[in-house]
Amino acid sequence: MMPRGAGLRAPLPTLPRAHHANTRPVQRLFLQLVLLALPLLAGGSSGGDTSPKTSFRFLRNLYNVSIYENSLPRTYVAGEELMGVAMDDLPPSGHVAYEIVDGDQDHFFAADSELVGGVTVLKVRTKTGLGDVLNRERRARYSLVVEARLKNVAHWGGNLKARTNVTVLVLDTNDNIPLFYPTVYQVNVGEDASLHTSLISVTAHDADDGYNGQLYYSLEDHKTNLFAVHPTTGVLSVTRPLSHMYGRIHRVTVLAQDRGPQPRNVRSVAAARASVQVQVHQVNIHAPSITVQHLPHVVEHSHTHIYAIITVDDADEGESGKVDKVDIVGGDPDRLFSITRGSHSKEYNLAVLKLLDRELAPEGYNLTLQAFDCGIPQRKSRVNVHVNIADVNDHAPVFAREQYEEAVSEEAPPNTPVVRVAASDTDQGINGRVLFRIVAGNEDDKFNINPRTGLISTADWLDHESTAYYSVTVAAVDQASNARRKQSSAKVIIRVLDANDNAPQFNTPNTEVTLDENEPIGSYVTRMIASDVDSGENGFISYSIANLDQVPFVIDPFDGTVRTSSVLDYEAQRRVYTIKVRASDWGTPFKRETETTVKVKVRDVNDNRPQFEGVDCKGWVSVDAPVGTSVLTLSALDLDNASIVSYKLQNDMEEECWAMDAASGVLALTCDLRKYFITSDRLRTYVLNVTATDGSHISDPTSVTVAIITQRNEDRANIRQHSHVECHETGISTKAAEVEAAAAENNAAVEHYALLPLRYGYNSHAPDFPDKFPSIIRVLEDAEIGKALLTVEAKDHDRGHNGRVVYAVSNGDTDSVFKIGVESGVLEVVAELDRERTPEYFLNITVYDLGVPHKCVSRNLTVQVADVNDNAPEFSRVSYSLHLPENTRNGTSVAQLSAQDADEGLNAKITYELVTDVEEFTVGRTTGVVYMSGGLDRERRSEYDLRVRAWDSALENPRSALARVLVTVLDINDCPPEFGAASKLTVDVPEDLPLGAVVATLQATDQDQGVGGLIRYSLVSGHGDAFRVDEETGVVRLSAPLDFETRQSYNVSVRAQDGGSPSLEARASLFIRVHDVDENVGPPVFSERVVRGRVQENMPPGALVTSLTARDPDQGRLTYTIIAGDGLGYFTIDREGEFGAHTH
Repeated sequence: MMPRGAGLRAPLPTLPRAHHANTRPVQRLFLQLVLLALPLLAGGSSGGDTSPKTSFRFLRNLYNVSIYENSLPRTYVAGEELMGVAMDDLPPSGHVAYEIVDGDQDHFFAADSELVGGVTVLKVRTKTGLGDVLNRERRARYSLVVEARLKNVAHWGGNLKARTNVTVLVLDTNDNIPLFYPTVYQVNVGEDASLHTSLISVTAHDADDGYNGQLYYSLEDHKTNLFAVHPTTGVLSVTRPLSHMYGRIHRVTVLAQDRGPQPRNVRSVAAARASVQVQVHQVNIHAPSITVQHLPHVVEHSHTHIYAIITVDDADEGESGKVDKVDIVGGDPDRLFSITRGSHSKEYNLAVLKLLDRELAPEGYNLTLQAFDCGIPQRKSRVNVHVNIADVNDHAPVFAREQYEEAVSEEAPPNTPVVRVAASDTDQGINGRVLFRIVAGNEDDKFNINPRTGLISTADWLDHESTAYYSVTVAAVDQASNARRKQSSAKVIIRVLDANDNAPQFNTPNTEVTLDENEPIGSYVTRMIASDVDSGENGFISYSIANLDQVPFVIDPFDGTVRTSSVLDYEAQRRVYTIKVRASDWGTPFKRETETTVKVKVRDVNDNRPQFEGVDCKGWVSVDAPVGTSVLTLSALDLDNASIVSYKLQNDMEEECWAMDAASGVLALTCDLRKYFITSDRLRTYVLNVTATDGSHISDPTSVTVAIITQRNEDRANIRQHSHVECHETGISTKAAEVEAAAAENNAAVEHYALLPLRYGYNSHAPDFPDKFPSIIRVLEDAEIGKALLTVEAKDHDRGHNGRVVYAVSNGDTDSVFKIGVESGVLEVVAELDRERTPEYFLNITVYDLGVPHKCVSRNLTVQVADVNDNAPEFSRVSYSLHLPENTRNGTSVAQLSAQDADEGLNAKITYELVTDVEEFTVGRTTGVVYMSGGLDRERRSEYDLRVRAWDSALENPRSALARVLVTVLDINDCPPEFGAASKLTVDVPEDLPLGAVVATLQATDQDQGVGGLIRYSLVSGHGDAFRVDEETGVVRLSAPLDFETRQSYNVSVRAQDGGSPSLEARASLFIRVHDVDENVGPPVFSERVVRGRVQENMPPGALVTSLTARDPDQGRLTYTIIAGDGLGYFTIDREGEFGAHTH
């Protein structure tokens, strides 16, 4: 038989064994009985000495016997061995008497003798007539000394004696009831006590021994499901959740009952009671829950008092369910907010204490609110509240610098970048978007500004000489609504650098002067003064005479004074000189020149005497010549221009017969020669001296010799004329002709004067672009600032400034990202390019020369911004939240992820990759569709935090972005409850287990959620109404008394059923083995103390000798065993008491 309690499972500990080493051996061996068959016993002697002294002795020196306390008088002790003296060697007439000689101080015992076969049996019993009984609790053991005396053998020399020791163990009877101390218990327990929490241990004591002193604890209300008491330890535990709200005080009555023998099928009423008051105190189980309802935003600088309404709930009851306070514990270092009480006890307001400034917190405020309840210990919870601040246009743009200064050459063509201004606005959105405009200082529209980039560039040619300094006011204006717009301004000082763009200018152009001839060399003619408005060396002037033909003038190169370089001669040289005076500045690399005309008129002076063409004139005049005859015409020439020559006779002869016409130089006869010479045959000769004068100068006189002849002279007879005079030619006429011819030649009308050519000529040509000038160029968008893209090399076939070219991007640079070197023609990047902003620029490149006026030519240049992989893909949403039933089929598309890349080509081609290592999901590489690829099981994994990466397809250094896909697996009732290791449970319980005792706890788990995971327990079969199960906790209790003799085991089927639809269930097998508890009131008793039987020789094995019959007052089943005697090995007895032969 299994020891009691060996199969009892938790929460019951193993029960103690049912007996002690020295307790109730008869009960343990209650079927042992000595069978005496005569002759059976041999003599007690151990040797061949047959003398009375050696043969008269007890079978043993020490006997152990027992007797129940409270035994009636004449109750014999019981032992496992025969007590007595063997009589085999003693005379038949001998009689043995026994006496207790020591150890019975209380005089409870007497010794009787009985001859049984060859042994005088010692029988110890209780005396009669005593006023007291044995009491184990007072004395449990007696050590008796028993003396045996042999009588009626006088021939042996008197009475023989022998002694033995008999130890009497007083066995317990259930004569005491348990006692509690104390009888009233109090315990406080929190309502959060977990199942099977030990509350208190009650203790009772019973003075009895063994089962009689072993106690079972039970609850008087054995049908309760709220508490359980351990049957042996008295520990009271919780078997259902407690609630302060539904029961603050529970009064539990605990019974203590010993395990001593009771009448069959009747539970003892001799039980002690203890009262346990279980006071359930409220436990602060729940932290407050905070709900926040808030405005979309707070408009900065507005008087918003309440931003959010905060509702705080606490699921606890009583003080623990009250809210103590709500505080701001983070995110408000400047104490801009506060918490105030709302309209009811659970409501609070998040108040704004001060005017908020979005610019001080562009991202708003992340406040951490903390709510405390009134429980002990105090619980708290937190919630984050984001205060978004809506922008108002409260800030004007701020320039990076209050004043900008820059210089630009006046040679810079229109659209030349000058300076870039920058301003920022801390406002948000359009309130912070800044556009620029020029508001002052640009009245002549010399400058433009890009409203988006702030780049100021020239709008026209600048002129240092007219304006060397511009003070331009630039306004930065935000783009708020017109009524709310704000602006600020900055000064831009632009200095116009001088360039040699001005030629010298004569103060008195085209001067005309008159100069007398014959003035000495170096004579002052005039002074030419020119000025140049350029600065520095560009304004220094040198003078020169540009005539290529020789002129009799020189000019001082520094002060412009013109002087004669030779003596002028009116008659022989030019009478008017046109001098080209050239003024040249000192500019570099090319000088600028200006010419003017100085007309010098040579004024004639009377510097020549008249000269006769003929001198020493000789001739004749006929005496018959009439009066008035022109004898001779003298001609005197004056080389001076327009001189009037008059003639005069120097002697008095003219008064007689001769007269000289002063104007014409005609010598005329004024008298009748015949009057003078008629009477004379002799010829007369006249010598006349004639002079010519121009009024200032008198010529040398010339003589005219005239002979008077008559007609009678034969050599003159044939002459018809009245006079004839011949003069010697002086050559003056030829000279005069030569002078005249030279003068005519020198003073011929000249339409073009041969001049020294201008150094650089005139602006005859416009610039030309090179033949290989491209129409399209490409540049990577990550080009570094300063990267040269193109060098434009335009040509101009003019010389000097006329051939100098300057460059400008005259149109198309909308983002102000390019600049062309004004003189170098190098087109470079000056700001960051962004293909995604502007993929292509259509520039107009203009080339100007620096001639006056400027000539220009333009070409279109398309700049294509080539993509680089500077943009990572961007998901349309960075986070996706999915809720999928766990029975979603494989292949189902569950989400469409979409990413875009602002780049182009391969840089913008997107592929998708599931980064998270899971088998349940895949993502389409090119589509971004998330598919189911494996079964979901919420009970195995309820949530997936997936990361999907979108890659671009760049060949080098591809970029990527991550999106988060949070998948929550929704429960379906697909999991039945599971008992796990408890699905087959075996427990061992004693049959006397008290009602309500916990036999086992069968706890199933269900991985489903909600009602699908809510389990109810029930007993299906096999319990025989002896057990019940708590439908909520699975605690199996004893509900009816057990009886080993009636039923030794129960195979209970326990069902755990969830609340899903359809409901799923699991079953557990609870095998309960009932162990027998020794319920003996007394030991078995043979019907006869001595049974005699006879056997025949050669009796076959198994032959029946006799039958033994015993009875058990407990009506228990008996077993028979041979335990001692000489017949061991020769006889056998079966379980039914049939005694027979074992061998021949």
